[in-house]
Amino acid sequence: MIVSERTDGKVTTCFESIESVDEEKKTINYKLFGEDIDHRFKVFKLVFQAIDKNQGGAIIKWTIEYEKVDEKVDPPYGYIEYVHKCTRDMDVHLVKA
Repeated sequence: MIVSERTDGKVTTCFESIESVDEEKKTINYKLFGEDIDHRFKVFKLVFQAIDKNQGGAIIKWTIEYEKVDEKVDPPYGYIEYVHKCTRDMDVHLVKA
């Protein structure tokens, strides 16, 4: 799957694969690679976790794990914005369902 992301006015592309799914812990581990990711990061992973709330519903927790190829590479702040937007869009979709 190819992901396009706007970071600092640029479009970045990469491939995405699901490394693991843990239904009990409600966690999905993604690996991003190829294209623009490999030029900037040795490792780039996203971890999606749904945490049940006591009064119903859930909280979504995203973790970004990365290792830069060198110190000149900026942290991936654009991806924080991206996962925030994805989560907001999922929330809107689920509320309508």
